[in-house]
Amino acid sequence: MLFASVGALAVLAAALVSQIHPSVPYHALAADCGRDDLVIAGGTDVSLKAQRRALVKQWNASSYPDGRPHRHARLVEVSDSTDLQHSQLAAVAQSGGCGYDVLIMDNTWTAQFAQAGYLKELDGLSDKADIIPAALRTGQWQGKQYAVPFNLDVGLLYYREGTTPPANWSDLLDQGYDAQLADYEGLTVNVLEDVWSDGAADVLTGNARADEKALKNRVFPAISRLAPRVQGPLKASRQFQEQDAINAFASGDKLMRNWPYAFSSLATEPRMRASGDRLLFHVAALPGYTVLGGQNLAVSAHSPNPGPSADLVRFLSGTDAQRQLFSCGGFAPARYSALGLTPDRHAPGDVQAKSCSTLMGRPPAPGDPDLPNQQQLTELGQAIVTALGRARPRPVTEHYPTFSATFRECASKIFDGTTADAGTFAHDVAEALKGRPSSC
Repeated sequence: MLFASVGALAVLAAALVSQIHPSVPYHALAADCGRDDLVIAGGTDVSLKAQRRALVKQWNASSYPDGRPHRHARLVEVSDSTDLQHSQLAAVAQSGGCGYDVLIMDNTWTAQFAQAGYLKELDGLSDKADIIPAALRTGQWQGKQYAVPFNLDVGLLYYREGTTPPANWSDLLDQGYDAQLADYEGLTVNVLEDVWSDGAADVLTGNARADEKALKNRVFPAISRLAPRVQGPLKASRQFQEQDAINAFASGDKLMRNWPYAFSSLATEPRMRASGDRLLFHVAALPGYTVLGGQNLAVSAHSPNPGPSADLVRFLSGTDAQRQLFSCGGFAPARYSALGLTPDRHAPGDVQAKSCSTLMGRPPAPGDPDLPNQQQLTELGQAIVTALGRARPRPVTEHYPTFSATFRECASKIFDGTTADAGTFAHDVAEALKGRPSSC
C-alpha cells in the first residue's frame, strides 16, 4: 500500500467515502485539474438565508481593484455532519485530488491537514491585528499560518423569557438543558465543556498534553459526576445534535446550550416571537467554560489555482464579509471590527451591532421582518464577547479525529456504566492523543 499510485489511492478514497455517505456524488477525485473556476468545499451552510452562498455570489459579481474580474467560484456543501466533512476533505487531499481549491474546515483540523501537507501556507494577510487572537491561532501549525477564521463559535446559553439563567455550572446541570450528546463531534465538545467547568480547565486544551494521571484523577471523575445527570435531566440530549436541540427549545424547553447561529434561527421562528419584534427568549454566555469552535478557510495544496484561491480566502475572511455573516447570518465573527470593536476596546459593553437591512443599505422585503434587529444582535454580540473570555481550544494535535472518536466513545461508556475503570480510560485517551485509537 505504501507504493500505491495516486490513481489507486483516489479509487480507494472514493470507495471509502461512497460507503460512508452514498448519497453524495463524488466528483472531486476526477476533477479537471486544468479548470479556471474555484471550488469551495465545506459543510452545510446553516446561516440565516445562506449568507455563505450570498458572499460567493458577491465575489463572482465583483472585480479586483484594477478591473480584472474575479475567477468564478462555487460552493460545494459536502455534508451536514462534521465527521463526514472531515472524511471527504481528507480523502480528496490524501489522494492528491484537485477537485477543491478552498476548504472550509473545523478549526481542529489545521494541525492534521498542515502536518500531512494538504494545505498551502497563507502569506500576505492584512489587518491580522483585527482578527481575534485565539481564533487566528487555530489556523497556525508549527509557527506558520495555514488557515484563517471564517467564523468562530462559542457555546451560549439560551433561556426562555421569564426564566432565570443558572448562575453556575452545577445549577445548570441540576435544572437540565438541551445539550448535544449524540455520537458526533458535539458530544466531545459538550463533555469537554463540563470537564473544564468541573475543575479541570487546564487539561485537554490547546497544546497542553494531559498525562494519564490527570486523565485518571481529574477527567474521569468529572465525566462520572456528569453521568447521573445524563441519565436524568439530560437524558433526551443523548439523541440531540444542534438542530434537534433547537427544535426542543422552540417546542417549550426552558434552557439550551448551542452555538451563536441558533439565535437567528430562533429569532425567525414564529413560535419564539411575541407581537411585533419582541423575542420570547434571551441569550447569555454559559455559566462555565466553553469550547472555542469555528470554521477556518484554507487553500488546498493540490489546488490548480492557488493564487486566486488565496485572494478568495482573503475576501471571505475580510471585515465586510464578517459583518455580513454576523448581521445577516447570525455567525459569530472572528474580527473585532465586525462587532464594532477594536483590538484595544473589546469589552462586552462596547459591542455595536447593525441589523442586516441597515448594514446592506436596503429595506427588508414586505412581510419579511428584519430579524434579529439591532438591539437583539447587540445582545448576541455581548454574549459572544463574554463567552470568549471563558473559551478554550480543544487539544491541538494532528491526531485530533482519533482523540475525539475515542474520547466520546469512552464518555458514552461512562454514561452507560459499561467502561472498565479510570485507569483504562486514562490509558486509552492518552494513547488516542498519540494517534492510537481505542474504545475503553
